[in-house]
Order: sequence, then C-alpha cells, then structure tokens
Amino acid sequence: MFGLESALSQRVTKTTLYRVVGWGLRCYVASLLIVGSYSLLWTLELAGVVSETWLSVIWTAIAAMGALFLVLLLPLFYSSQSTKW
Repeated sequence: MFGLESALSQRVTKTTLYRVVGWGLRCYVASLLIVGSYSLLWTLELAGVVSETWLSVIWTAIAAMGALFLVLLLPLFYSSQSTKW
C-alpha cells in the first residue's frame, strides 16, 4: 500500500499503524471536547448567564478532577510497567 510497508521496519505492522491513528483520533476528539467546554464556559461568563460563584465552583471542580486523574494515573502507570507480558 503506497510503499509504506517497505519504508517501515518489520516490527511496525498495519495493526500498529491503525492503533496509532486510532489513539491520535481519540486525543483529537478529547481535545475538541475540552476546548469546546472551556469556550462554552467563557461565553456563558461573558453573557452573564453563570454567576461568579458558580463559575468558581466549576473551575475548582475541573482542577480537582484533573488532580484526581493524575493521582490515579501514576500508580496505574507504574503497575503497568512492572508487570511482565
């Protein structure tokens, strides 16, 4: 297929390329959702729909979810690195 097989090493298969593209698309969709939600919050704040109290609660909740994700991600990463296939 377009000489792609000859350009890459034998360890890289079509399945590996499909998985890389799939993860890239997932990251792209996730970034679109995050940027879209931030833009929506910003627009609602400018329109005066969301009060400053609720807005601070929303931003604090977003920061707390990010910190919780990182706290949970570190042990999962180290446990996945220590197990043998």
